[in-house]
Amino acid sequence: MAFFGLRLPDDLAARFDAKATVAGGRSALLRKLIDAALEDAGDASSVTAPPRTRTTDRLQLRLLREDIVQLDAAADARGLKRTEWLVMLLRRRLHATSPPPRGDRVLIAQYWRELNRIGINLNQAVHALHAATMVDSRLDLAREAARVASFRDEVADQLRVLGRALKGDMAYWDTADE
Repeated sequence: MAFFGLRLPDDLAARFDAKATVAGGRSALLRKLIDAALEDAGDASSVTAPPRTRTTDRLQLRLLREDIVQLDAAADARGLKRTEWLVMLLRRRLHATSPPPRGDRVLIAQYWRELNRIGINLNQAVHALHAATMVDSRLDLAREAARVASFRDEVADQLRVLGRALKGDMAYWDTADE
């Protein structure tokens, strides 16, 4: 693709940028102007816009200093940069999704695997309790079975919590008005 470069006085560039902002940017407006000029000259060929390679757009916010301090504290508490925290908040509010940061996902997956192994061991302990139902066993089976069941339930609850976290549990991002 060809490139055209030109120099403009600062005041003219500022006025052009103001118009270009609503037209999709400098390049888009220049393509439209060149296309219009060619059509006026009787050239039927149309200028096609290049495929968009950038999938994000910049957003600029102006906040009070005290809001920035609170924003930074909230982001730091989650181990995120200010922009990452804001993007996650926006995605939660707009799309109801916001996966945890990559580092958190790795830790959550590790905890999930460890809890899963503990659950397997508890299951084996239950089988051992069943084997202990023999007449000569001195175990209080009801008490031991209740303890194991309690542990099993706690592990299952923690596995569900970690599973939701891996899928991007949004509870952190919910506000009081929901």
